[in-house]
Amino acid sequence: MLRRHDEWRVSTSYSKEQGIRHEEGGLDDLPEDLEWQRWDCHDEDARVRLNPALPGLPVIVKPNSSLCIAPGGSALFYIGIPMDLEIHGECGGSIRKLISIPSETLSKTWHGDRSAGEVCYALKTRARRYFDQGDWLDHDIIVSVDLHNASRDAFEFERLFLDLGHFSIFSHENRLWANACRIRINENDEEGNDITYDAGPIAPADSGREIAPAREGKTSRSTLRRAFASVIDVIH
Repeated sequence: MLRRHDEWRVSTSYSKEQGIRHEEGGLDDLPEDLEWQRWDCHDEDARVRLNPALPGLPVIVKPNSSLCIAPGGSALFYIGIPMDLEIHGECGGSIRKLISIPSETLSKTWHGDRSAGEVCYALKTRARRYFDQGDWLDHDIIVSVDLHNASRDAFEFERLFLDLGHFSIFSHENRLWANACRIRINENDEEGNDITYDAGPIAPADSGREIAPAREGKTSRSTLRRAFASVIDVIH
C-alpha cells in the first residue's frame, strides 16, 4: 500500500507459502509487474485502518468424514474460514473502505438446485470435532457450530451451507474467532433449519474481544434454507 501524488495505491500478490512474511524495503524494491488500484485523496489524508473480515459469500464445508447424529443428539464442530483483509484509507477527512483482499483464493460453487440456488465458496479445510490450535492457519477465523438433530430419524452429516452475515469477529490470544452458533436439524431441509447465535465465541475464546461487527448486523436467530442440501457444481 502506497500514499503518492494525492492517491492511495494498493497492489496484491499471492504466494504458495502459508504464513506471514515480514519484509522491509523501499519503493524501488517492489516487483515491476505489480498492478495497482488507485483512489483519490487529499493532501492531509494520512490515516489507514486494517480490519479482518469474513468472506462476502456463504461457505460450504464438509467434515473429515460423514457423521451420523442420532435423533435428539448433538455434535459440535469447529470450522476454520480464511479471513479477508479490509483496507480502509482516509479520503476527504473520513475513513472509507478501499478494498477487501482474501487471504486465500477459494473455489466458488453453486448451492441448491439449478433454478433456485446461490453462489458460495467451497472451503478447502474440513470441519473438525475438536479444537486444536495447530490444525488451523494463522489467518483462519474459527466458527463453532453445534448441530442438534430435532428430527425422528438419524441424520448423516456430510456437508453444511453457512451464511456468514450475522457473525462478528473476536480476538483471543492471537487467534480470530466468530460468535458461536447452533443449528437445529428439522425433518424437512426445504422448510429451513433454525440457527441461533451466541453473543460471543465458546471456550476457550469466550473472553475474546470483538474487533469487527457482523456485516448484516447482530441477531439471535435466523433460518438457513437447505443448510445440508447437495452442491450442484463447482465454479472455479
